Amino acid sequence: MANGSVYVFNVFSQTQTLSPNGLSAGTINGWAKEYTPSVLKVARVLHRSDAAAKFYNGTNLVIIQWEDGLFSAQVPISGDQFPIHVDLLLYISRNTWEMYNTFGVRVSSGEVQGGDALARESATSSGH
Repeated sequence: MANGSVYVFNVFSQTQTLSPNGLSAGTINGWAKEYTPSVLKVARVLHRSDAAAKFYNGTNLVIIQWEDGLFSAQVPISGDQFPIHVDLLLYISRNTWEMYNTFGVRVSSGEVQGGDALARESATSSGH
């Protein structure tokens, strides 16, 4: 069975560059004038060592760049709850993200942090 994907939807008006786990997976246009979110299909992998520009079973660090700043989110994916072949839907807005399964059930959500939080997190992890 083939690996599933995470379909990432940008529900903000600005184009977004999405970088899961340290490498860009691509850009997602801002919503269309009909308020329809644009989507980017991102592969799922089992292990963190294979996760640059992909989502893995574990906590994924997602960096989001909009024209007015850099943002981040911690997006966990449970391999026990969602086997590797299962597709997931991830909606990212300005201050929150929500993950849905393919039945339209919200399975998790969290905060999208602004650039200052990202800078503090980076300084803390580097020992400054």
